[in-house]
Amino acid sequence: MELTQAAQQRLTLATDALSPLTETAELMDVHESILSQLADAAERIAEACLQLQKRDVDRPFRIVLMGRTMAGKSTLFEFLTDGDGARVGHGGQRTTRESHTGTVLGYDIEIVDTPGVGAMDGDEDFAEAFRQIADADLILWVATNEATQEQTGRALQQLADYGKPILVALNCLRAIRDELDLLDLLEQPEVVFGGDTLGNLKPIDRHLSRAGGRYISATLIHAQAALLSASGDLGSDESRKLRQASRVDRLLVEIGAQKDRTAEQRRTASIGDFIRSALLDAAGTAVDAVETARAMLAASRGSRDDFKKRADRRIADAHVELMSAFTVALSRRERWIERIDVSLSDRKINAEWASELEALKEEIMTYADDTGQRLERDLKRIALDVADDWAQIDVGGFKELGGRGAVWGNRVVKVGGRFAAALGTAVLGAKIGALAGTALGPGLGNAIGLGIGAILGLLTGLFGLSRGIDWVGDKIFRSAVEVRERRHEKVRDQLSPLLTEVGDRLLQAGDDVRAAWEQAVEQETAKQSTVVGALEQVERTLNRIISVELERVIARVDTEIARELLHIMGRARAASAITRATRWRGAGMAVELPEPEFSELVLFPIAEDAERVMPTAARAAPSASAVQLIRNMTDGEVAIHEWRDGGVRVGLTHSLTGGAREAWQSLVLTHTGVKLSVSENIEGDTE
Repeated sequence: MELTQAAQQRLTLATDALSPLTETAELMDVHESILSQLADAAERIAEACLQLQKRDVDRPFRIVLMGRTMAGKSTLFEFLTDGDGARVGHGGQRTTRESHTGTVLGYDIEIVDTPGVGAMDGDEDFAEAFRQIADADLILWVATNEATQEQTGRALQQLADYGKPILVALNCLRAIRDELDLLDLLEQPEVVFGGDTLGNLKPIDRHLSRAGGRYISATLIHAQAALLSASGDLGSDESRKLRQASRVDRLLVEIGAQKDRTAEQRRTASIGDFIRSALLDAAGTAVDAVETARAMLAASRGSRDDFKKRADRRIADAHVELMSAFTVALSRRERWIERIDVSLSDRKINAEWASELEALKEEIMTYADDTGQRLERDLKRIALDVADDWAQIDVGGFKELGGRGAVWGNRVVKVGGRFAAALGTAVLGAKIGALAGTALGPGLGNAIGLGIGAILGLLTGLFGLSRGIDWVGDKIFRSAVEVRERRHEKVRDQLSPLLTEVGDRLLQAGDDVRAAWEQAVEQETAKQSTVVGALEQVERTLNRIISVELERVIARVDTEIARELLHIMGRARAASAITRATRWRGAGMAVELPEPEFSELVLFPIAEDAERVMPTAARAAPSASAVQLIRNMTDGEVAIHEWRDGGVRVGLTHSLTGGAREAWQSLVLTHTGVKLSVSENIEGDTE
């Protein structure tokens, strides 16, 4: 309890520390989609601790009835609790909308009837049924020979992920309401039950195995017949025969055996798993949050760098465009100097020159303004294109977090089911939100305007140099041709340097404007760098929460549960010697022991009543422990194809479901740090 409370406090402190980093507009999606989820996870841990403190550890063995809607759960519940049948649905969907608790007649067993799963518009029923299983010692799954619906399959997979032990009651729905039907059951029960029993169990087995689960046993029953046998409407002899024909006593024997053999172990595991689930829940939230943060971080880095690259390229093009326009404008003035009618009076030539300079100024202003507007428009389009490109990034590549934290988290995501959808939806919005800093507010536009303003200011001062020409001495002792040529030389000599000076200053002004544009882009990317830095801090903190705060606590909780279970199993020496334990539903419980306790459990293994116990040697190499676990997890032959420090590759002579394969690999990786690869060589096939 203290460990769990410490994890909850650290989760809260870390969330509080990150909160100021993510309260900017660019990171508001991080604040809402990640930190709020972590805060909720901390609250759930605290609530689990509170509930555990209030829990009645001395309550009876607890069975939870679950199954598809209209499977006959309430009928079976009424019989087992000696009810009057008032709650039986008679074939209608969603008859049971709330959970009901009773006591199995003649047994110290508590049983809970839950709403059926798989009904149309039955999401609330589904949630209510799963609220009851956290405190269950055994699940009694009531099924029929009808098709297994998709939501029913989802429920079975989720049950397997929770790791609760499951008994299956395959309920025959054939009616016995009239005398002929009743007589058929009494005289020809095999005909009434009929059908392909194994075939009816295959969908259940398939859905459970997808999550690495399996049921303990299956019993074929007729719940309606059992309830009728206890109704008092029949004679004692007929009631006895009908109850026998219903086969419900076989189910009761199996339930009683489970209680007698495993009640204490299951109670211990149930109590431990109650708090462990809250921790795994928080770990799963943190792993999802890391995936989201990594995707956002990659998007922010990528969009920042991509925008900078594209923007720099566009600025270079804009600068070339601007300088080319300046060159064209100056070339026109050079041609004007060559074409000017030098026979005009000084006053007229000077007036036309002043007019030409005003035209030059207007052209340059127009070119500069048009170029700046196009640049600003193009940069905004680039920013939006970059945001769109990076918003479509595939987040799947960020899910391989590595290490043990990913294993814990990925498992609990399947169990909880609520974070993957919530955070998965948030990823796209969050990434777009993270790119908001590149959407170009007024900053860049203002910078472009300031740059163009600098050119205009330059021109205003520059054209103060537009002095007139001086014709003194042009007409003395010269012919008309010589005078005209002399005047052309005078115009060129006096005006061309001015144009050259204008060109030089425009060249410098163009460079200054380009520098202003580049600085504006740097400011935009600096905003993104701030976002990147905050996301890096978020990622580091979340990884620390997983690897330090949560993962270590979960490992210690597993170790304490393992110690208690071994004590109950009569292995006190091994219980006291455990140095570390890892539990994984669908695979078992790996315990690390020193010698001689390790050898003792190898030579005298523990019967698998409630949980498979698999010893590993404390001083063994991780790969050796991985192989030890593999051989403990299967009764078949194991061929070792590769054995190295970081990974083991094995072949089996029997098939393995995907869920079981995942459970094996996860347990091996979590307990030893070794990656396991499993192939199947059926009927002597070789690789």
